[in-house]
Amino acid sequence: MGWEGGRPAAPEGEHPSTAGPRGSTRSVATRDASPVHRPTSPTVAPGWADTLEDAFGSAWVAAFRAALRAFVLSRLVVWVAGLGTILVLGWAESRGARLDPLWSCRPTGTAGLDALVAPGCRWDSTWYLKIAEAGYTSADPARSAFFPLYPALIAIVSAPLGGSLLAAGLLISWVCALAFLTLLHRTVAAARDAATATTVVRVAAFVPPAVFLSAVYTEALFLVLSLGALVAARRDRWAWAGVLGAFAASCRSIGVLLVIPLAVEYLWGRRTAASTATGSSGSDPERATASVPPVPGRAPARWLSIARAAWRSRHPLRPDVLWIGLVPLGVVAYAAFLGVATGDVMGVVRAQGDWERTFLTPIGGLGAGLWVIVGRAGDLLGLWYMAPLAPGQVPGLALARDVVLLVVVSVVIVALWWARRRMPLSWVVWGAVSLAYPLSVPSMQQPLMSLPRFAMACFPLVVALGLWAHAGRRMRWLAPLLLTLQAAWTVLFVSWTWAA
Repeated sequence: MGWEGGRPAAPEGEHPSTAGPRGSTRSVATRDASPVHRPTSPTVAPGWADTLEDAFGSAWVAAFRAALRAFVLSRLVVWVAGLGTILVLGWAESRGARLDPLWSCRPTGTAGLDALVAPGCRWDSTWYLKIAEAGYTSADPARSAFFPLYPALIAIVSAPLGGSLLAAGLLISWVCALAFLTLLHRTVAAARDAATATTVVRVAAFVPPAVFLSAVYTEALFLVLSLGALVAARRDRWAWAGVLGAFAASCRSIGVLLVIPLAVEYLWGRRTAASTATGSSGSDPERATASVPPVPGRAPARWLSIARAAWRSRHPLRPDVLWIGLVPLGVVAYAAFLGVATGDVMGVVRAQGDWERTFLTPIGGLGAGLWVIVGRAGDLLGLWYMAPLAPGQVPGLALARDVVLLVVVSVVIVALWWARRRMPLSWVVWGAVSLAYPLSVPSMQQPLMSLPRFAMACFPLVVALGLWAHAGRRMRWLAPLLLTLQAAWTVLFVSWTWAA
């Protein structure tokens, strides 16, 4: 079933069983002419749910409820696992002092209070809090690798919170996570149905890397911005798509690449004046190529005809295509700001060297990841020596982690391939871009490092997994499995063990 599959709902206020031809309704009362007297119900004051439905509509309220349930359940798992980790393993003081020299993740110095925020503050959280407090400086060029939108919002939101940067970061992430899950549910429900949307949202909240949705990380903010940009584009609202894309480009380095799926949506997306988010009409390369007549001769001629038909099916260019040009301005503005603050306009590029990342192709990055696995396996078997990532590191654990990272990459590739005809073309393209980009800039010591977290920021992946889970009613066993893995991920994260 395609993205546009599913039965249309009956008009609002009309029960399907009473619908007649052309949407007419048949009143049950016409079967009996005698009047029916029913007791009058007392007037009840509308509750908060009714008020929200009046303001936003029942579909949005249903989406928010489903998002809230999935988010609360998964955060309970994260916080229980995190607090249990501190209770059993302690605070890992020496490692915390090395990775968090300013003790940003222990703002009060009181173990009981600091434990409550520990599941949301580890690793890169300290960088965002440091930038929110002190900004960018030439004395610490490594900060330039972290884009400014999230720390800027932390600094702004912290003002009414008494200057608490950590509380502001957690609040921003939680609000953005709920906004992302709500918008995701509403979008999928409009294209499929509410049950499918609920499954997709649960998968998005339950996958192990979703631990970062409630942490002081950019994941939640970037997800709501990137999804919002592509949903706006699918609704033919290009000004909104460009503005949201520009904000996404100032949030994460990959954000500038939103120009690619936005361009695909503009040229080949199924959009008309009435299509909105469901893409109920229009054309795309698949529909165009379906009508290509057979071409006698060799196979290349057939493929050439398909390519020409797909290209011809694009929408005509209009002036509103220029709104896509706003997306790169997010990076341009950041580079200009760095030029003023640090004196280095290219600081965001040079900072990648501080994290030992270098540019390769996606195939090169994947090959480097495979080579590292072979190297660690040989070191473990005593065939040759391979330097550990850190002194005293157990070779077997390093090999296991690299194998897990390779499995994650394989799952992403298979999921996107499975969903290539079940999601909008622009979403599939964005999923491919989101995987190709981190593979192209690997860390040579651990080429697949952070791939699970980068995959989490690729919302088409969780949509693909959700569609797969719903199609086979697999959530009965998949939900407990994902939550168990998420708890294990939290243990690694809170104990300052690299979990991304």
